[in-house]
Amino acid sequence: MKLLLASNSGEPFYEWLEDELMRFVDGKDVTFVSAATVYSTSQYFKIVKEKLNALEIKVKHLELDKNPEDLIEKTEIFLVGGGNTYNLLNNLQKYKLIDKIQAKVRNGAKYIGISAGANIAGLTILTANDWNVVGGTNFKGLELVKFNINPHYIEPHDKAVFSGETRDERILEHLVFNSQPVVAIEEKTLIEINGKDIKVRGKGKAKVFKKGQEPKIFKSGENFVV
Repeated sequence: MKLLLASNSGEPFYEWLEDELMRFVDGKDVTFVSAATVYSTSQYFKIVKEKLNALEIKVKHLELDKNPEDLIEKTEIFLVGGGNTYNLLNNLQKYKLIDKIQAKVRNGAKYIGISAGANIAGLTILTANDWNVVGGTNFKGLELVKFNINPHYIEPHDKAVFSGETRDERILEHLVFNSQPVVAIEEKTLIEINGKDIKVRGKGKAKVFKKGQEPKIFKSGENFVV
């Protein structure tokens, strides 16, 4: 399988991702999944379409209420956008698309996941930063990788300044009750999966958490194994 899992932020929209997107897409058409947004999916698609068209990438909109199975079957590259991870998973579950997207990627379609789209590529979405605004009870992801994702990762802060939980503490709490590793990805950073190879790309680093082990940091350009 070939995947790009990115932690996106900043303006202009997708600017830091341009070269990575063009390289990974390699002239093929893209199917955009807008289901993570809690607002207008058509407006979200319009923004993405304008950006990708400017990069000479053709994009189609996966609209959940308009025979999405037909477009999934024809898709060569999925681009699953950011938003609320729980809303994204709930929508895909509601329309029974989880297994269809999973099977398509496992059979050769490429997958680009941005933030929430990266979260659902993992085993579960329980290491997302989002609130469960839809009251979802099924947290199983697409299981395209054998770990969980935590995008928008930030290093631990000074407790003397702010005593709230750090991201590291929250991930370590998760590992008390769950065995799957967690890959935390800094802003404007991505991991690229090509079969068994995993490589950090972009401007920041990834941090790999495993139960009972010290976390390990991998910088852009470095490979790691989970």
